[in-house]
Amino acid sequence: MPDPLVLGALGGIAGLSSGLFGIGGALIATPLLRLTGIEPLLALATPLPAVIPTALSASIAYWRHRLIRWDIASWLLLTGLPGTVLGALATRLVGGTVLMVLTGALLLFVALRMLGPERPSTAGSPDAMPRRTLLLGTGVLAGFLGGLLAIGGGIIIVPALVLWGRMPFKQALATSLLCVAGLALPGTITHAMLGHIAAPLLLPFLAGSLPAAYLGAAVATRLSSVLLRRLYGGTLTAFAVYFLWTQLSG
Repeated sequence: MPDPLVLGALGGIAGLSSGLFGIGGALIATPLLRLTGIEPLLALATPLPAVIPTALSASIAYWRHRLIRWDIASWLLLTGLPGTVLGALATRLVGGTVLMVLTGALLLFVALRMLGPERPSTAGSPDAMPRRTLLLGTGVLAGFLGGLLAIGGGIIIVPALVLWGRMPFKQALATSLLCVAGLALPGTITHAMLGHIAAPLLLPFLAGSLPAAYLGAAVATRLSSVLLRRLYGGTLTAFAVYFLWTQLSG
């Protein structure tokens, strides 16, 4: 088991990423834990319970700025919740190493997509309402991949809302975090039943992630959307390339 101080620091990194980028933090936490030597399935699912309070902590900062779209979140959760359970159950059919590579590949794809030039059509307005078919489809995909890869689903929701739902970036981050907290619950229960969660790792990880998540969200509300989007894409691209290299080379 890694040193508690190391786990706290990793939780801080994941929490800060969660608040800044609306992704829940598990997608960042899984590679970090894997790099400390924790076996793949435990590294995959152990951060998931921490996603719930971490995402809610960050959501408070966004809620104070009235950035959460509750109506959109409800449509995403409608199909996302059952999708999460199906995805978590599917982990029994896929090897741990494959899941790690899928996590890194997904991270890289989305990061590069967000680094691309922002089209005028994606600028959006605060009152924009994406098509319900898009929201329901995004919910299914975010839920299934969130359960399969134990990532909370924010990595799917944010780009979908920004690139295809034409929502403002900060509003998409805020709405995503609320959904992430909801999607993490059935995923946590299912992975716990499958024995994929190492409880002793959680407390120090959570101690670092909670305050960092609120801080990240508070910082995000003060940054320009253009800068925030570039930080999002650039940070995740660099991390994804490094993580994929470690998994494929070793």
